[in-house]
Amino acid sequence: MMTEMKLFLCLFPFLLTVFASPPKLVPLSSHFDLVENNSFALICNLLSDGGQSTTFQWTANGVQLENSSDFRVDSSSSQFSLLTIRNLQQSHSGLYECRAVNSFGEADVTRTKINVQGNVALNALM
Repeated sequence: MMTEMKLFLCLFPFLLTVFASPPKLVPLSSHFDLVENNSFALICNLLSDGGQSTTFQWTANGVQLENSSDFRVDSSSSQFSLLTIRNLQQSHSGLYECRAVNSFGEADVTRTKINVQGNVALNALM
């Protein structure tokens, strides 16, 4: 019994390496056409955490997003992160990315393009 325990303890770091992996994300939709002055939420869901604790990061046009009057980032769950864009404006248009990072490997990234149109432009399409 003691020999088996010693063998397990010796192999434990190796087993963690074999079974741990980078996180995997559920892909976001590729594109959203939205209307000014509304709010919009994006959910970044983990498909697999790779057996490790995962953190989330959101960027818009390459700039990391933090809580502000325009954006709310809620990553309190270990399985998903929620980005809310408040009072959409055309300046919010662009490429949004969610990145999941764990201590094992490279981050997985999912991205979407958001296009915000004014109410006048939307009414012209109808």
